Amino acid sequence: MKKTLALLLLVTAVASPVRAQKAGDIGVGVILGSPTGGAAKLWLSDHQALSAGIGFSSSLAVYGDYLWHSWSVLPQPSEGRLPVYLGLGGQIRTLSPDEFGVRGVLGLAYWLPRNPVELFVEFVPVVRVAPWASVGLGGGIGLRYYFIKS
Repeated sequence: MKKTLALLLLVTAVASPVRAQKAGDIGVGVILGSPTGGAAKLWLSDHQALSAGIGFSSSLAVYGDYLWHSWSVLPQPSEGRLPVYLGLGGQIRTLSPDEFGVRGVLGLAYWLPRNPVELFVEFVPVVRVAPWASVGLGGGIGLRYYFIKS
């Protein structure tokens, strides 16, 4: 895990300048938390994106979210960008028996000024609906590197 994070940081040091996110931009990276694993984001428009991940906590977790971003909630830094985002999605965990839950996402991201890199933190309450009802809490901190289309 440390080698992967170090490689991602090295790649960002030589990356090209960032520009506004456009539909079709794809970011991949890691998230540390609950669950810890891989994270990806596909931008649908300037304000909407799909997010997905796979990770481990006490079990394997697979999740997907629809996210809405706001670039005007917080004052913007002199360099980089600072969006807040909200989302809704689903999560499957491979326990015995398997669980399905509905996720809410509250996140804050920081876009590095000269690199296609997003640093983010997420707070994720989960309402488990199967096989029985319960409430859980997830989230973490992460990094995504964006493959920008020309």
